[in-house]
Amino acid sequence: MEKEFFLPSPQNLCSCELKIDGFSTDLVHRDSLVSHPHNSASTHWDLINKALQRSKNRADYFTFRSFASSTPTTDLTAADGDFLMKLSIGEPPFEINGIVDTASVFSWTQCAPCDNCFRQKLPLFTPKASSTYKLVPGNSKLCKSLGGRSSILGDNTCRYSLQYLDSSYSHGTISSDTLRINSTSGSPIVQRDFVFGCGYENIGKFSKEATGVIGLGGGPGSLITQMNSVISGKFSYCLVYNGHPNIKSSKMHFGSKASVSGAGVVSTGLQIFKNSYSLRFKGISVGNKKMAMAYFSNFSSSSKILGFLNERIIVDSGTILTHLPKKIYEPLEAAIKKEIKMELAGPREMLRSCYKTPDGKMRGPIVTVHFVGANVKLYPVNTFLKVSENVHCLGFVPHDGVAIFGNLAQINFLVGYDLKKKIVSFKQTDCSKQ
Repeated sequence: MEKEFFLPSPQNLCSCELKIDGFSTDLVHRDSLVSHPHNSASTHWDLINKALQRSKNRADYFTFRSFASSTPTTDLTAADGDFLMKLSIGEPPFEINGIVDTASVFSWTQCAPCDNCFRQKLPLFTPKASSTYKLVPGNSKLCKSLGGRSSILGDNTCRYSLQYLDSSYSHGTISSDTLRINSTSGSPIVQRDFVFGCGYENIGKFSKEATGVIGLGGGPGSLITQMNSVISGKFSYCLVYNGHPNIKSSKMHFGSKASVSGAGVVSTGLQIFKNSYSLRFKGISVGNKKMAMAYFSNFSSSSKILGFLNERIIVDSGTILTHLPKKIYEPLEAAIKKEIKMELAGPREMLRSCYKTPDGKMRGPIVTVHFVGANVKLYPVNTFLKVSENVHCLGFVPHDGVAIFGNLAQINFLVGYDLKKKIVSFKQTDCSKQ
């Protein structure tokens, strides 16, 4: 029989076995050869097309969440991402693969017995098989702080309900158990009483490589918040380009290992917007031409361009594309077309600006994204997505809603978050050597 779980306060969420101040772990792209053996039935375009759809879903999700009322179920709403983290849960340890989501504050995994679950490659986690599994009471402050609710069955169980815009969902109980995170140093990082969702009804377009979601957002239930006493609100990642057949794992760092320092580091202020991380966005330059910056100056209020975000752009590891309001995207696209002498190719799905690359190499101008206090220079690997052997498309798209700085733009950057100092730092890095 499961044991009930009591916490003195929602702020005291972390009990870590190892007194460490930093560690690193691998991130695996869900579509990479590291993630699963080559499937001849899935072409490169099939994988790209699915990534584009996920990107659109996340952009729509951010916009929906921004306009939605502040209710518990809204706070728990999450969206599918691109990178997986391997962990284990329970005693004895049981392996799970969580989709890393910097926009979610809640982690969950599928549990047995499952009433209705999506297909996953790993076995389901069985709570009764773990000696340290506990239930969070439905009448507790912790339950309410995480957006949970008491069971209608009258058993004082804290339940959650996650909704996705593509009609996917996860329903289950808010629980706790021992969590172990694989570390590149060899010894796993152990955290007692990690609070997460045990999903017993999970339907939708989830990756079969994954068992659930690991929330890294800025809220009370996220992995970052629960490990705050160990990592002091610091984490970073270095994402590897996913278009190479011999791709290596990307890396995520926590605590002292998450430091971004040395020559070439630029930093900008960080704010938490609806549990997501947002930056102050000034504009975009193409080569030496500040096309978007000049466009901004035509308006007395930048809020007319970015709407309710008011000059904010969400930095997101789970969205492949960078989404910009049309009034910013269109002059950007026009400026890039003037700089590129390659032959145009037809558009691909939501990708509007594509070029023929007979030798498989994309040549384009440097695009600089201007944040307040930080200018981040992007090269073709950051701005163009390879959709076939001889076609590359611009990885920026127009979107009437929240502006998003996607993970393609973050390839080969060490991106560090310091929640205490409230800054995000960027350093151009060969992430394959991390």
